[in-house]
Amino acid sequence: MLFGEYLVLNGADSLAFPLKFGQTLSVAKSDSIHWESHAKHGLWFSASLDSDFNILDTNNQEVAEILKQLFLVIRAEKPELDFNQNFKSEANFELNWGLGSSSTLISLLSQWSGVEARKLLDASFGGSGYDVACATANGPIIYADGKVKKEVSIPESITDKLLFVYLGNKQNSREEIKRFKDRKVEQHHIDTMNTLISNALQTHDIEVFEQQLDRSEELISPIIGTTKLKERLFADYSYSIKSLGAWGGDFFMATFRDLQTAKNYFEDKGHDILFTYQEFIK
Repeated sequence: MLFGEYLVLNGADSLAFPLKFGQTLSVAKSDSIHWESHAKHGLWFSASLDSDFNILDTNNQEVAEILKQLFLVIRAEKPELDFNQNFKSEANFELNWGLGSSSTLISLLSQWSGVEARKLLDASFGGSGYDVACATANGPIIYADGKVKKEVSIPESITDKLLFVYLGNKQNSREEIKRFKDRKVEQHHIDTMNTLISNALQTHDIEVFEQQLDRSEELISPIIGTTKLKERLFADYSYSIKSLGAWGGDFFMATFRDLQTAKNYFEDKGHDILFTYQEFIK
């Protein structure tokens, strides 16, 4: 999510991007319920369940409990489904990058079962649902109030100057959402965010776009009580730095004028996992 982080939970618009990274799910008939999840470096989660979804065997009890809850919701909605299957999910990214293993799981199970993704999300991970919507989006979207309001486009004069950098701190979105619920959000915060998004989508000028990024950081920082990322870690960087999603965690976005200069700057700071917009965004 580029704009609208946290405030989307209070009804503000958000501007979000689907990624080129993702997850697939294959399902094959079996005489029992077995699940495997694979990432770039192999198997990371497995579980076997009985017909009542009791967990018989697993290498991660917490994840298995979430899977059990999802299956219970699906059965309540679609009792005719046969759950005796071998389920195998495969992600083409590093899980600690925080690129949506949970949201793509929700989307995949929704597509397999026919149960609305929102019901599965509410029964498991919670949140605004923007990331689940992105899982099946074909390009940038405006998301609010639990639905995609419209698809949008961003000109190359902007996207050619955007770099996504891995910060290296895996963030727990559920915990951040809980923490945010204690914060006071007023209508003018929401109105301001909606205006920033509108301004960002109307410009072809990277400097005007950067002004919206900077104003968003200034808006969100006091609400959540967190120092802006640029101020905290990259004060000497020449252009804009924008936190994404749950602040302080996974990736952030930086604008630039010369790509190699920007890459050298962040690599010198120890951040060598970087993607251009064209490499990262669908």
